[in-house]
Amino acid sequence: CRCLVRVLQQGPSGHLRSADEAPAPYANMSDGKAKVEGMGDTNEDSNNAATYLWRSTRVLGIILVYCAIGSQLSVVNKVVVTFIPLPNFILFCQFTATTLMLLLAHYTGMVEVEPLTWRIAGIYTPLVITFFALLYAGMEVMKYAPLETFITVKSMTPVLFSACEYLFLGRALPNWKSSLALVGIVFGAAAYVKVDAYASFKAYMFCGLFLIAAVSEGLVAKTTIEKVPLNNWSRSYNINILSMPLALAQMLLAEEMLQMGDEKNEWSAKTIILLVASCVMGLGMSVATMWIREALSATSVSVVATCNKFISELVNWFIWNKHTTSDGLWAVLVIMVCGIFYEQAPLRVPGQGYVREEICPCLPRSWLGFTPKVRKTDGGAYGAI
Repeated sequence: CRCLVRVLQQGPSGHLRSADEAPAPYANMSDGKAKVEGMGDTNEDSNNAATYLWRSTRVLGIILVYCAIGSQLSVVNKVVVTFIPLPNFILFCQFTATTLMLLLAHYTGMVEVEPLTWRIAGIYTPLVITFFALLYAGMEVMKYAPLETFITVKSMTPVLFSACEYLFLGRALPNWKSSLALVGIVFGAAAYVKVDAYASFKAYMFCGLFLIAAVSEGLVAKTTIEKVPLNNWSRSYNINILSMPLALAQMLLAEEMLQMGDEKNEWSAKTIILLVASCVMGLGMSVATMWIREALSATSVSVVATCNKFISELVNWFIWNKHTTSDGLWAVLVIMVCGIFYEQAPLRVPGQGYVREEICPCLPRSWLGFTPKVRKTDGGAYGAI
């Protein structure tokens, strides 16, 4: 609850509004007396008050929708892959459903989706491969391990992201608070692995693949989005439709089509409803993520995402017995608490030791065997190349 209050007190810029700071409509009040500026000003103040109330209500609604979908999506996927241990088939269903729903929304005029072209397919192929590898590895982790293992490995991604963003994306190193948070996440993950009663080589092999895919997808996504300007709906449509052949190919390689009739698969009405729900929630999560990134700062989104993990773990703990031990639960709680205090580092100023277009811009070119040069601009040296 305290996290939610803090998020609501922040605007999109991340500025925390104090309790004594009045909203814009009441900024003209001082010494207990309001300055009367005419009927026009009064109407303007009323409109501003209504706008402020609407924005606060809208942000709260977005947060609630994001939490309602995001906290349950991992749990639903875990339940589905437990009763239907065919991860590639599940992903193929989700990709297909998302593609069809977006096409339906496009032809009914609800959204605008740009059709797939060979140019888009060529540019988006690296992103699609890393995106599919990320979801595939996550499904396999949930297939062979408790949900807590998936939460733990997912919480480790900021540790790798902070290093890769410094090396490749021109961001500064984390501040002392974020650094301590990352250290706490690492220690919590190590403690979880030590007490993990369901540890298996396969599960942790896919954990490693998940981390590699998550970092690769994060690095590839930025450059891909910059190359082809598409709206969010078109981007989601193209990624999903290009992921369908990968899921189908992986499903055939794993011979999941031959395993459809195995006794281990529980094709009951309950599991089919959950499978359909996971398809719908996947698209809902994409929409909610777009909304919340527009309404809140990156730090606030991180706090809300951590709250989602708390809710997911709480639901998972009570609905069945397929969860970790109490010692493992404490380790996961340490990881999630540390995640609240992590903040993404800001971008470094171009010209102060790096060039945005170059690889490893934080490293001097001489370290890689190149002769250092200086790029000249109107303002002087831009940075070492």
